[in-house]
Amino acid sequence: MACIAGDKLTKDRIREKGFFSKLVTESILPLADYLGNKEGYSPDKMNISINTKKGEVLDVPTLTDSPLTFEPELAESICIGDGDVFLCKIRNVLAEQGLLDKEKGLEDRLRQIAPVKTTCSTYFSWSGKELGPWGEPRKDYIM
Repeated sequence: MACIAGDKLTKDRIREKGFFSKLVTESILPLADYLGNKEGYSPDKMNISINTKKGEVLDVPTLTDSPLTFEPELAESICIGDGDVFLCKIRNVLAEQGLLDKEKGLEDRLRQIAPVKTTCSTYFSWSGKELGPWGEPRKDYIM
C-alpha cells in the first residue's frame, strides 16, 4: 500500500503505468526524501547522481542502493480528498544476497534492511527511533 497526497508526478505515473518500485530504507532515506519532497514537475529534479536498474518483472526503475526493493503493481486506487491510497500486488522482490540467508533470524534481516516508516511528517526507523522530519534527510543528499 502506498498513500500519496497532493499533485505529484509519482501519482501521475502510477495512474498511467499501474506500477512502481518502493521501499524506503535508512541507507536511501536522504535520496528518497529528496525525491519525495522535490517538485516532480521541476526540470532539474533528476539532475542528481542516482543508481537505478530496470525491475526484473515490471518495466520500472529500481534503486540499486537499497537492500530490498518491491515491484508493486496497482490493484486498486482509492481517492480521499487530495490523496490517493494505492493498493498493490507485490509482483517481485529484489533483495541483497545476505537477506536470503535462512540461518539469519527475522530480526537480523530487519536490522540489515532497516526499513523506514513515516507518520505525522516524521520518519522513524523500524525499531521506532526518530530519524527526522520530512525534508530534513534530503539536506545530506543535495550536492
